[in-house]
Amino acid sequence: MNREFRIAVAWLLLSDACYAVMRVSTRMGAAVSDLSWSEIAAFRFLVGALVPLAMARVRGTSLRVRDQRNAMLRSLFGMGGALALFHALGTHALSVGDATTLYSTAPLWVAVLSGPILGERVGRSVWLAVVVGFVGVATLLHDGFDTVGPTGLLVLAGACSYGLAILRVRRLSAHESSEAIGLHMSVSAGLVMLAIAAPSLAPIPAVAWAPLLASALSGGLGQAVFARAYEHGSASMLAAFNYSGVLFTYLLELALFRRVPEPHQWLGASLGGGAAALK
Repeated sequence: MNREFRIAVAWLLLSDACYAVMRVSTRMGAAVSDLSWSEIAAFRFLVGALVPLAMARVRGTSLRVRDQRNAMLRSLFGMGGALALFHALGTHALSVGDATTLYSTAPLWVAVLSGPILGERVGRSVWLAVVVGFVGVATLLHDGFDTVGPTGLLVLAGACSYGLAILRVRRLSAHESSEAIGLHMSVSAGLVMLAIAAPSLAPIPAVAWAPLLASALSGGLGQAVFARAYEHGSASMLAAFNYSGVLFTYLLELALFRRVPEPHQWLGASLGGGAAALK
């Protein structure tokens, strides 16, 4: 592992840690309020947009996006993933850990699609990783459709959309600042979520401010540094490390909610992580 790739992995692990905080904070905000999932998501993205703005000011980087086509595609695919994830977190349809495990199949889509879309070499080990990864998902869903329900399938579809977003980030990061990429996504997703939430907008109760701010700021930071990772490493290789977010999330659930994952959940997450490592 050369120095450039180690830097990429470090940025990606930081991003995954931030996203784990975002997911758990989102669930906490939903638990202490009656806010709709879309209003929670709108708050996360619009307030989270302050993070890339502040980072750009400190670093003196440009927020101008020149490649509008890929930026729009990145934001569109990212919104697809965000809609699925925040619906699951805001409606309590899945545990945070299970939603994260299902959503973290995105790296497998990245590995499979990075060849035809980015022209990156994808070996036979990737196809083995795909099989093992979906065995992990099947293990997680072993209690049946009634347990995970349509929300689980929605999160899986969101993971595919997010995987496509990651591929666009790889293209954009070659000539756009990470702050510009993050801001574009935050504002675009925030406005769409706000439009969805408009009919049911409600005042934010005092008890929900802390977790929602934690979700917005950690998510905004994770989004900004995520693009940094892809400045230094290929999409297919970095995909192997995205599963660290599952471990971070389960540990946070254990610490904050005293929720101990069941054996099949640990096994499903481990198989998913092993699948990523195979690449």
